[in-house]
Amino acid sequence: MADKVFDYIIVGAGSAGCTLANRLSEDPKNEVLLLEAGGKDRNIWIHIPVGYAKTLDMPGLNWRFDSEPEERTHNRKIPIPRGKVLGGSSSINGLLYVRGQHQDYDHWAQMGCTGWSFEQCLPHFKRAENFERGGDEFRGSGGPLNVQDMPSKAEVLDAWIDAGEQAGYPRNDDYNGATQEGFGYYQVTQKNGRRWSTAKAYLEPALKRPNLTLETGAHTTRLIFEGKRCVGVEVKQNGQMRTFRAGREVALSAGAIQSPQILELSGIGQSELLTGHGIEMVHEAPGVGENHHDHYLCRPMWRLTKNVSVNNDSRGIRLVGEVLKYAFQRKGLLTFPAGVLHGFIKTRPELETPDVQYHIAHASITDIKTRSLEKEPGMTAAPCQLRPQSRGFVHIGSADPMAPPRIVCNFLKEYEDQQAMIAGIKIARDLVTQPALTPYVKYEITPGEDIRTDDEILDFALRTGATVYHPVGACKMGPDGDAMAVVNPRLQVRGVSGLRVVDGSIMPQLVSGNTNAPIIMIAEKAAAMMKEDAAGAPNAAAT
Repeated sequence: MADKVFDYIIVGAGSAGCTLANRLSEDPKNEVLLLEAGGKDRNIWIHIPVGYAKTLDMPGLNWRFDSEPEERTHNRKIPIPRGKVLGGSSSINGLLYVRGQHQDYDHWAQMGCTGWSFEQCLPHFKRAENFERGGDEFRGSGGPLNVQDMPSKAEVLDAWIDAGEQAGYPRNDDYNGATQEGFGYYQVTQKNGRRWSTAKAYLEPALKRPNLTLETGAHTTRLIFEGKRCVGVEVKQNGQMRTFRAGREVALSAGAIQSPQILELSGIGQSELLTGHGIEMVHEAPGVGENHHDHYLCRPMWRLTKNVSVNNDSRGIRLVGEVLKYAFQRKGLLTFPAGVLHGFIKTRPELETPDVQYHIAHASITDIKTRSLEKEPGMTAAPCQLRPQSRGFVHIGSADPMAPPRIVCNFLKEYEDQQAMIAGIKIARDLVTQPALTPYVKYEITPGEDIRTDDEILDFALRTGATVYHPVGACKMGPDGDAMAVVNPRLQVRGVSGLRVVDGSIMPQLVSGNTNAPIIMIAEKAAAMMKEDAAGAPNAAAT
């Protein structure tokens, strides 16, 4: 293999990388190599949906990054889990399928990202998807990624939807269709009650093709350049250094944290930073590592009057019943994702579209890191601002490719982000006073009845909040006139050739919702562009 030249090398077998590997290997003339630093997706907790609570902090499956402590968020290190396994974060995430708002993609196009309007992205969403209800104007049928409605519902969550209507918010049974606004149950990337990651949906069937090669345990240390052309990848595997060569292109799909890290380790980034770490410059790119942003939420929780929460179902004989229900029906507690009920709302009447998203669950926890459930019944309605204005960065802290990068998030730095969070908590408090929910609510656990002013509410959010695990932006896409744009609208890295970035790091602005579905769409669209660009070109591997 040392002498073999692949047409395409893909770095990272996550949501984007598995999608690319499948689509690029559809053409038997393409020799495709997929590199993954983690191992195979054999752990049982990956495949049982509720297992996300364990995989989000499991060392063997997770890079377990942390943000740097910041005074604003009370000098806490905030966990930033990223998948280190086939399927990447799609193998450890909360399983929610959320595309975002149509306007998100239209905004990208208006920012100069030609070809990325919602109308132009929709065919790639639909191609990826098998929506179990069936396809229509907005939804796909027959694609690799299975999307189903929540297999189970809950009494108190039905009451949340009713309370939303009583407060003037619509019921919305398909927030991925014509409009996002309203309350309803989430749709999930499951099939027959089991997680349907990109490793299952895209990679597993593609591995039957002889032209796709997979290397696991292969930690990319740098990209190899000849002049300004990317010609291969260097990896550390089983304690040995190996190199692989690409005849056409390298696709960097290492994720929103590690794609900018790998670019900087390879000499693409800010010259002062890179030369300060002794890295030889390939191309000055001031935008690499900048524009990093993420969703941030906090967790208002309420004690319930009735034993209708996951807290109760996860203990004793009731847990035995739930295990049996899952084993024979693929329903119940073990199918629940990170949020069971969605709410997309406007915090101000003048807004055109929702600016806050709720992850609502009939559960309450004692500790954010361990996700230990309380013994008494509880529920949570966690708000986050959909389009945060605050920006941070991801940069290398050393030239050691095995060291984690520095991650600074600056959560809730901007006034607009603060106001949306405060409003989101206030609206949640109002919702629990609606007639549909009052029979269930005993008292407020957090922030607590003594937290009333805006300043107190904001301090609660800063003191207790966490990422929603949607980092994006540090290799942002943009037009030629944007000096901070790392990639062009065809996702090619500016200033060099033979290299694209294909993952969530290319988002110029975070979409209004969870990021797994949009990242898969990005990879579908990227694969189509790569095939277009290769059409008529000689097969490099053959030559």
